[in-house]
Amino acid sequence: MSVSTKSKRAARLVTLACMTVLLAVGVWVARDGLLQLAFERREAALASARVTALRAAMPEVLKREEYVRLADQARTAANQLGFDPAAWAERRINRGATPISRDEAAELLRQMGGGGERFFAGESFELAVLSREAGLFTPPAVDDKGLLFSVNGTLYFPLARKP
Repeated sequence: MSVSTKSKRAARLVTLACMTVLLAVGVWVARDGLLQLAFERREAALASARVTALRAAMPEVLKREEYVRLADQARTAANQLGFDPAAWAERRINRGATPISRDEAAELLRQMGGGGERFFAGESFELAVLSREAGLFTPPAVDDKGLLFSVNGTLYFPLARKP
């Protein structure tokens, strides 16, 4: 073999080696780009999911903001009227469904009503007759079995009477 053939062959091998290295670098850069693209797509999907969740939560946030605004208005009105929350107490009423006479039910309802001195914030209230023939709004029969009465709520009352 001649020197020029050997040098041509060496030049081709060097060129091939350089091209192989460039190809390997290109593959590595492309792989890195694909990994970065996959990462960015995952991030975009997560961001989209967060946006969807926040949009779904927005009505609840607006509702709570409205409650805060209404509570502030109520607090301002109470302060203007001289209402002192420290002068009031509360009692939790939780009476399960039990049979009771009509007179006892009327007395309990009268006590909870309070006539301006007390406020009852009811959460649930149930009143039903025990007899099939009886009615809530008709006079009771002689053999009336009474009522089924249940109530849940909070009774607010003043700690001291105002003079």
